[in-house]
Amino acid sequence: SAASDVYKRQAANGDFIERVEAISSADLLAPAIKHIPTQPSRILDVGAGTGRDAAWFASLSHTVVAAEPVDALRRAGMAKHISPNISWLKDALPELSHTISLGQAFDLVLLCAVWQHLDAADRRVALSALRSVTVDDGKVIISIRHGAGAPTRPVFPANVEDTVKWAEAVGFSLVDVTTTQSVQSGNHQADVTWTWLVLQAQRDGR
Repeated sequence: SAASDVYKRQAANGDFIERVEAISSADLLAPAIKHIPTQPSRILDVGAGTGRDAAWFASLSHTVVAAEPVDALRRAGMAKHISPNISWLKDALPELSHTISLGQAFDLVLLCAVWQHLDAADRRVALSALRSVTVDDGKVIISIRHGAGAPTRPVFPANVEDTVKWAEAVGFSLVDVTTTQSVQSGNHQADVTWTWLVLQAQRDGR
């Protein structure tokens, strides 16, 4: 679409990359940080962008697959965050087909600022894909945006209750939910808030 083309041009812009990279992963992920494994684990970062969070995970000795569909962001991340612990992949929700084809399952899956770009039908497909790449008892962390979105990208309102209901239908249970203000000053001023969901994959689909 024209909007996504504009976004891709913006994404290649150094200002955008610097702004994203300036955010502290530890601060951003604070609402869910107690769910991040302390032992070296396999982590999937979906919509990894420039790899800010993937690099932070790698610094904690985790092994990370960074999945990002936008070439400009992925290339910037590959150049900026060189680590033997990070593998980059061109992939996107809802299907995550390239990730699934790896045949791996992950202890933790992160979706940071991704959910608002999927419509309701895609979210249901995405949750099935996420369950298929999460180990039993593994966790998925999803940040859900509330408030105005960037005019250059499609943003769909997200209902937390629906997301939880659809997640439970494919074998997740809700283990934590927290609502926070945006850490970005512009979004904070625009009254953007985020709900952080932590879902746990049930054994035997229970």
